[in-house]
Amino acid sequence: MQRAPSDGASGGGRHVASPPPSPPPPPQRRTHKAADRNRKAATEPDLDELARRLVGPLSRLLRTELRLDRERVGRLRDPRR
Repeated sequence: MQRAPSDGASGGGRHVASPPPSPPPPPQRRTHKAADRNRKAATEPDLDELARRLVGPLSRLLRTELRLDRERVGRLRDPRR
């Protein structure tokens, strides 16, 4: 069965289509090249200072570990010295 088109007076409730929503704006590409260069320039000296500060403690730990290994194998003296 087919229904006869209603004229709107009988309360058929014709639906008027609204226009589709506009698409969201495209994402903006931000260039942070200058900020990245500044950040890298600021961190390089910090890394150098960090390396200098860690050399002493790490070398002491390494020497201690090597000495303990020599004690385990029974060679208390370092033949290179």
